[in-house]
Amino acid sequence: MRNNHRLFLIVWMLAMPVDVVCQSASIENAKQKIYSSKTEVERLANLVAIGKLRNSLHGDTILFYAQWAKKLALQLNDSRSLAWAEYSLISSDLAKGKTDSVIQKIDNNKAFVNIHTSDAALYYKIQLLKANALNRVNNRTAALELQLKLLGESEKEGNTNAQLFALNFIGATYLNVAKPAEAKQAWLQGLQIIKDKNKAENNEIAAYILSNLALYYFNDYYIKRTKETGDSFFTAINKTIELSRQNENLGVLASALSIRGNFYGVTHQFDAGEKDIKEGLEVRKKVGDPLYIINDLAALADFYLNQKKYKNAVETAKEGIAVANSNGIKGSEVISLITITGSAYKASGDYQQYSNTLEQYIAVADSGNRLNAADKITEIQTKYEVQKKETLIAQQKLALFQRKLLLYGGSILAALLLVFFAYRFKKYQQQQQIRLAAMLQEKKLQHDAAVKDAEENERRRIAAELHDNLGVQANAILHNSSLLQDEHTVANTVVADIKETAKEMLHNLRETLWAMKTTDVAAADLWLRIINFMKQMGRHYTTITFKVEGEAPPDFILSSTKALNIVLVIQEAVNNAVKHSGAAVITAGSTTKSNEWTISIRDEGKGFDLNAVQSKADHYGLENIKQRAMAADFKYLIESNPGDVTVVSLMVKP
Repeated sequence: MRNNHRLFLIVWMLAMPVDVVCQSASIENAKQKIYSSKTEVERLANLVAIGKLRNSLHGDTILFYAQWAKKLALQLNDSRSLAWAEYSLISSDLAKGKTDSVIQKIDNNKAFVNIHTSDAALYYKIQLLKANALNRVNNRTAALELQLKLLGESEKEGNTNAQLFALNFIGATYLNVAKPAEAKQAWLQGLQIIKDKNKAENNEIAAYILSNLALYYFNDYYIKRTKETGDSFFTAINKTIELSRQNENLGVLASALSIRGNFYGVTHQFDAGEKDIKEGLEVRKKVGDPLYIINDLAALADFYLNQKKYKNAVETAKEGIAVANSNGIKGSEVISLITITGSAYKASGDYQQYSNTLEQYIAVADSGNRLNAADKITEIQTKYEVQKKETLIAQQKLALFQRKLLLYGGSILAALLLVFFAYRFKKYQQQQQIRLAAMLQEKKLQHDAAVKDAEENERRRIAAELHDNLGVQANAILHNSSLLQDEHTVANTVVADIKETAKEMLHNLRETLWAMKTTDVAAADLWLRIINFMKQMGRHYTTITFKVEGEAPPDFILSSTKALNIVLVIQEAVNNAVKHSGAAVITAGSTTKSNEWTISIRDEGKGFDLNAVQSKADHYGLENIKQRAMAADFKYLIESNPGDVTVVSLMVKP
């Protein structure tokens, strides 16, 4: 009986068009047109039409109708419909989280040859789908280059719809690389075009742009907390939800509800926030994109965590981890869910589960780091090969130009001279080719040596950093754990030591892995990490107000080593203020003057005698700050007196 039931499920899944829940009236109407078509030509046209609703369809549903359309297009020898069917098939891969295959299938698909001239609308959809996939695999540079290219082409051709979609994608990419001003400019430009055109056909893309603009205002409000920014957010997000419901665009509707729910959470309107996030999640599950489902589950779990609903937070985060595992999704999304789980266990006092979560975090983070390192090496090799090909092409063009001069620049009177110079030029070319070959070989050897040195230096730095931080702290956890077995040890003291050591271990690991991702770090990225750290401290120490003032300097680039040491010094200063100052308010400030960036930590606590502390033999915190400042080449200043405020200032130059 059990086997028969299982067989019935398999047959039912193969026979049905996957999604049994009516997602929207427009989708249901599109399906009815397919099954009521009188001819195969009419049916194919309706299959292509339902594929254009992919943003509101489950990935399996897209796949089902795309396969049907492809089969009919081949039977009817309809090349245009075949191209649309191939586009829908590739879209189903993206909707189901199979990002790696999307770019290759687009580049190698014969159905897309000459598609720009035969169907411009489909051409732009295909290329923007590729840009979306590049963003999902974190190749932001290639994605932005492609999007800017499409924007230029659409402006030249007068294709407003393609121009608006390109601007929307460009803004999203800018926001992902921490350039919010450029992102806002792109979206406002798109909205102005929509206002000028005043056509209902642009309502769909208007919803996309407004949802992204609302996310920009959300981030801005989180830092500034001004009424004007909050009003701008609600204007954008409410219009997004209105347009999405009208157009039955489920993907945008799900994102907009999640964004508004999180905003309600920030403003302590918890019932309204939970209602929006849950509704958005249910809509998202109908669409079925696992990556977005994971992000929505992470948002809901974090929402519960902030309300101290720790059980709900753990259950929701584990649901997201299960979705990620079942779809083979790894990276920052999974790490975020694990972090929320660990925070919930820690806050609820379940230190056994918290310890298990830390081990899971370390395993996932280490795996992601190895993957990033491999990708970096591949990127270096690819750039080198591209550079070689570009040099060869330039040489061939130069040689062709020179030969044309020799062919058309002479005269009969100068024939003998031309023969002589041609002979000399040929000899010169041979010598240059020999020299060039030698130079290329030398460059290749230098490049290979540089890559090896870079790899070796990176391995040594990683080993030293992890040994200095995690090795000592892991031994401390092991030692303190063994003390718990000693009946003469005060258990509460040991548990407190383990708690603090584990917290420092997690902070150091996270910041070390972040700094390892790149050789250069923008000041805006570094300042964002300090902001996130202050938010995190606010969640842990609810009796203290943690404030952030000022902005990072633009176009200010730091080495990863300097950035890491700055972050660790800031964390040391904040932790010292939390432990010793008794302050009710701790503020992180940022100012820039004469190409010098000053980052300060100010606590309004009881202060201390700096000279007295420095004279003690165990002032390890101050010694750590001094050593990191020397190692990373930045200045620092500590100002404090008993009964007065304490200010730790870092003066940094690029």
